[in-house]
Amino acid sequence: MKRIALCALLAALAGPALAQFSDEQNRAYGVILPMLEELTPDAPVLSACVVTVAAPQEIAALAASGGPSMEAGQLVSAVLARPETLSCIQNTMAQR
Repeated sequence: MKRIALCALLAALAGPALAQFSDEQNRAYGVILPMLEELTPDAPVLSACVVTVAAPQEIAALAASGGPSMEAGQLVSAVLARPETLSCIQNTMAQR
């Protein structure tokens, strides 16, 4: 049930392309979202873009982390700094 709600939220906030996550991507999203919620009300969009841009090994590491941590935060920060992630955020926010 939570996955359905998550996908619906992502579809509403970030467009259909970002809502099509695998189980592993959904687990990674679940790790990323609480960390970014502490920083911004746009955390769902930022989290979706991080999941969309992150490499498969980065998604696997986040999904396996079990929750927010210093290592997960460093990985999220690195992905957020990428031009592709910034572009995803800008494009998604423009669609709102």
